[in-house]
Amino acid sequence: MKLKHYFLLLAVGIVLLAGVALFATFRSHPTLFYVTEGFVVLILFYLWYFYRKTIRPYDTLIGGMELVRELDLTTRLAPSGQHETDIIVRTFNDLLGRLRSEHLRLEEQYTFLNLLIDASPMGVIQCDLDGNTTSMNPAAREMLSPSIEETIQALPLGETTTVRIPGGPQLFRISHLSFPDRGFQHPFFLIESLTSEIRLAEKAAYERVIRMIAHEVNNSVAGIIGSLTGDEAERLTALSSFVSRFAEVVKIPQPQLQLCDLSEEVEACRPFLENLCTQAHVHIDFRLTDEAVPVHLDTVLFQQVLINIVKNAVESIGTTQGLVILEVTTPATLTITDNGHGIPPAIAKNLFTPFFSTKPQGQGLGLLLIRDILTSHHCTFNLLTDPEDHLTRFTIQFTIQKTQK
Repeated sequence: MKLKHYFLLLAVGIVLLAGVALFATFRSHPTLFYVTEGFVVLILFYLWYFYRKTIRPYDTLIGGMELVRELDLTTRLAPSGQHETDIIVRTFNDLLGRLRSEHLRLEEQYTFLNLLIDASPMGVIQCDLDGNTTSMNPAAREMLSPSIEETIQALPLGETTTVRIPGGPQLFRISHLSFPDRGFQHPFFLIESLTSEIRLAEKAAYERVIRMIAHEVNNSVAGIIGSLTGDEAERLTALSSFVSRFAEVVKIPQPQLQLCDLSEEVEACRPFLENLCTQAHVHIDFRLTDEAVPVHLDTVLFQQVLINIVKNAVESIGTTQGLVILEVTTPATLTITDNGHGIPPAIAKNLFTPFFSTKPQGQGLGLLLIRDILTSHHCTFNLLTDPEDHLTRFTIQFTIQKTQK
């Protein structure tokens, strides 16, 4: 029961008692009746004055508490005219103003933080106290893969690790961190792409090594090859050619992009690819779309990529009855499928690593060349063997180009 209800009960009780007293006084002492009636009127006026000065300001303060509970920080309490109460009202209004300013500041910071997280190139995954995902930003959705999900589930709080995506060149650093919120440590994950940084560091390292080796070997060969004949000269010439192949990797030119139709560019390579497959007794099937698939390509570099991919597929098939399929689909995707021996998961993690090769005499240059050219075209790509149909697919996703009207 509210305080004003108690006050009303008190007022009703006083009125009833006054009425009984007046009735008894009227019968025995008429003069005293009028005096008592005047006293009762004074009491009623006092109760009314007491209600205005005490109970009504109290109700005003209670209403203010309701406003705070409902987070209505814009309304202000009106002065009551009671000095003591107005001190509380002024203090209350001042606190409401400060709360509103702080609330607006926190909302602005929260909005800015959300915009920053959404625009961040780093993936951010927030979790509840039980480790269940509550939200993730667009970068995290784009980066998320089965390998990253497995790593997130197994990564202890406070630890950082790196993950290489099987069948692709992508390398990610994952950190399991936490932030304090209302006395609890809320976990979250940061996912950072290291692909471009690692690729540039690798390229700078192997460029220096290759240039140094090529320079020293070619200088030595040039100085002595003239004095040799027969097999020895041929071996030195082969050594020089071997080293020169490495040197070619670091001389890949920047792509000269032009707007092309993906199906037409694949069709233009048909004679080279058919000849390559025919020599190995492998059937090649072209599944091109009649719909225009506009992409920006350096046609010369694209031919090198396509020939290298099909050559690897043919070598993987070996002596079996082989099939290579080139399929163009929308949006802007090229898939090269073969029924070769496949790529074990352990090897898939090391693909596109400089100079990694599974061939006995391999130099690891083919995939390195493919990686650098496709990366310079801003493509996403992967090379994986499907565990269900056992087919190996090299999938290339080009940047979609909008046709001008």
